[in-house]
Amino acid sequence: MADAYETGAIFTTAVPSWQRTWYEQELLDTIRMKSILVTYTVVKEDFNAVKTKTIVYSEVYDAEPNWNSTSESTIWFKGGSLDSRTISITVNLHHDIMKFSDYHSLWDYIQNGQIPAIIREKLGQSLVDTMDILARNAFLTHPDPTYAGIATSRATLGATDLFDVELAESTRTHLEEADVPGVVSTEDGGGQTILCITTPRVIHDIRTSTFSTWLDAQNYNQTGKKFTSEVGTWNGIRFIKTNRLVLRNMGETLNQTTLNGDTVEGQGAAATVDTIYSPGQSGCTRTVTVASSSGFTVGDVVTIHASGLGTTILETDGTQETRRIVSKPSGTTVSFDKPLLKAHTSGDYMTLGRNVHASLFVAGPSIVQAIAERPHFYIPPKIDDAMMINRIGWRGVLKFQLFRPEYYKLHYSAGSTD
Repeated sequence: MADAYETGAIFTTAVPSWQRTWYEQELLDTIRMKSILVTYTVVKEDFNAVKTKTIVYSEVYDAEPNWNSTSESTIWFKGGSLDSRTISITVNLHHDIMKFSDYHSLWDYIQNGQIPAIIREKLGQSLVDTMDILARNAFLTHPDPTYAGIATSRATLGATDLFDVELAESTRTHLEEADVPGVVSTEDGGGQTILCITTPRVIHDIRTSTFSTWLDAQNYNQTGKKFTSEVGTWNGIRFIKTNRLVLRNMGETLNQTTLNGDTVEGQGAAATVDTIYSPGQSGCTRTVTVASSSGFTVGDVVTIHASGLGTTILETDGTQETRRIVSKPSGTTVSFDKPLLKAHTSGDYMTLGRNVHASLFVAGPSIVQAIAERPHFYIPPKIDDAMMINRIGWRGVLKFQLFRPEYYKLHYSAGSTD
């Protein structure tokens, strides 16, 4: 009996329910296996919110004990009071889609029944990236972040404002004094564990510090549960590294120019990179024209970002792309190591700034992942004139929202540059 691949039913909106369930699980498994920051959020699902676009999350405060003595003759005792706090979360639609022709190499995967591989390796990675960035951005909304050295903002962080190893001890003390429940533990009943999710550069600076008593994860955790990307412990805090928390070029602006003309997808990659490979398509434009390339050097990692949001790069700007400059053909053109995969408008900024490293000291779930519609895959029918463009996408209605800022600390620093 012909299956959905042979009949073409897989390329219609009427995908059988069992297939939707199967592939949705492939997407969710990819999140669980590959994501870093999503893991440290608490999930609240309300599928009715697809229409209302609002999910209410609440929790009940612990009762306050009354330790005064009572009389044995008292018949009725006053009970403890309970109260709660709530937030209303407005959920948003997020999606991504892959488009390819019948002659694209991905078609071979489809013909051989390898849609799960596409979902895990390409569509699933897109979902992981999107969800982790949304979770990161929610963590970065902490109302009271701290800064290394004497800095008071990301823009005032200097090159020598590195992560202070003594911060780990004081941060642990502050979280313990706040009576944060020890909900993140190595095993059931394992006691309180505080995690520091930070960048590889900060990990390096801690390891090489004169005062460091760093212990690699493999030396203490051969049999227990190891968190994804966990690398070691210091001062009783377990450290996890991810480049998600490197805010590239989001500190002090070192050099900036604007695009002199619109760009298109696929533009800007050098014909040959590092004398090894040729990125992009053969017919693409190999340069990007800017107002001036003065002050930029080959090897600089720059960010192209929307001018309508101001001169500073924002983590919430989903149009930004970061690329390494590999050549400067003229005083007004540059070429990158990879092509631009998003279109940019003339006047958008190309910025070289100081990298900012965010460190999250997490003692409990403080971000709510509000879900009105779980991320799931969909396959629209072909609608082009030649009936040869296939599309596989995902969509979800959700939002990551800060709820318990007292459960974690956010610290910004620069990083060493050796």
